[in-house]
Amino acid sequence: MTATGHHATPSPARLQFRPILLGALLLEVVLFIVLVPIGLVSGMPGAGNGTDYRIFFTAVPLGCLVFSYLFGRWTGRRVASRHALHGLLVGSVAFVIYLAVCSIPPNTISTVIAGYGAPRFWLFNALRLVGCVAGAVAVRAR
Repeated sequence: MTATGHHATPSPARLQFRPILLGALLLEVVLFIVLVPIGLVSGMPGAGNGTDYRIFFTAVPLGCLVFSYLFGRWTGRRVASRHALHGLLVGSVAFVIYLAVCSIPPNTISTVIAGYGAPRFWLFNALRLVGCVAGAVAVRAR
């Protein structure tokens, strides 16, 4: 009998759903805890507390990027491989959670988008994805 040429190929590492879900949920909780009070004090769309949203529209992208980066790093430490994918999934799940929160009556997603303006809305949410991926990849690079 001759040996066949079967080579054991390593299977790709499985996605770690617990860190993805936990990271996304905690990210949204932290963003809510930090940004909503800033908006309530300084003014934010939909709160009926002013029309000057400059502070809020500065805090939101910074918060989205910085906290997403931190939670991307946190998630990246808990996975062995596919860091960028895990980071992307954390940001995507967090975005879905945010959309769900935006859908709680009396709000709708369209009224939230209108409050921010579509370019800001999509840019700020893209920063959430970029931050999560960057944080997760930064852990891998170390």
